[in-house]
Amino acid sequence: MSLILQRSMIFVTLLIAGLVIYSVWYGIRADRYDDTAIPYLESALPKLTSWQYTQLEPLLSPTARSVFESEKVRSAYRSYSRLGQFKSAGKPQYMGNTSETSTALGDVEVIAYKVLMELDSGPAVIKINLVADGTSYYVNHFGIQSEIFAD
Repeated sequence: MSLILQRSMIFVTLLIAGLVIYSVWYGIRADRYDDTAIPYLESALPKLTSWQYTQLEPLLSPTARSVFESEKVRSAYRSYSRLGQFKSAGKPQYMGNTSETSTALGDVEVIAYKVLMELDSGPAVIKINLVADGTSYYVNHFGIQSEIFAD
């Protein structure tokens, strides 16, 4: 075999090995939240999509609660009611996590998920960041994508 072919094969092998290691590492990180974060999300999504701040407030992190003190933010949240009522949700997909420090909660992990939901208006995707302080989860941020907003 020529030298360039050998080096190319070594490069491709290392590239594949790196992708396999990354996939395994990513899966291990995602799996450690399966028993806690996913059940939390499954119970929180119907409350979050009730479009009533009184049901959302207990789910929010202290940082998110301070953002919702603004009437403009509450009004924007209520405008999501155009999506209709929650029907069902798919399995939450882990997107990643980071460590941060919160003034109210101390050292926390921010865990990002994406969930496909079915609402009265049709399918929608919610991207949600949870804050874990070691004992509880809180909704820190969320965004909803739906065809209804394209109009």
